Amino acid sequence: MSFDPAKAAHKATLPALRDRIGDALPASRRERLAPMLFAGGLLAVGAVLLKTKPRIGHVPEPRQFGNLPRRSKARRAALATRDQVSTFAPTNVTDSLGRSLMIGGAALLLTRLLDEAAGRDGK
Repeated sequence: MSFDPAKAAHKATLPALRDRIGDALPASRRERLAPMLFAGGLLAVGAVLLKTKPRIGHVPEPRQFGNLPRRSKARRAALATRDQVSTFAPTNVTDSLGRSLMIGGAALLLTRLLDEAAGRDGK
């Protein structure tokens, strides 16, 4: 038996068949629960990082020259700017990472729950 391209062209291809019946079939539980489990993992890892504050994430103090007034205007401006910029510098990288993981996990979980509440297309 040989392959006949003319006959194969008339048959439905797998992607076309999947598109045709895909909406009629319910999503598997695994596909529906996977984002929730992943979000739970992100939330858990983020909470552990925030709670334990591992020493490996500690950032050294960037301000090493003190806060005494400087004589020149340029140095005073640099001191004032340094103090303003230092508020954005992290003190512990794992805190920032943990917070980001928790925000991402919460957003993923909320999106999935709202998707379930919205239901399938056409219903």
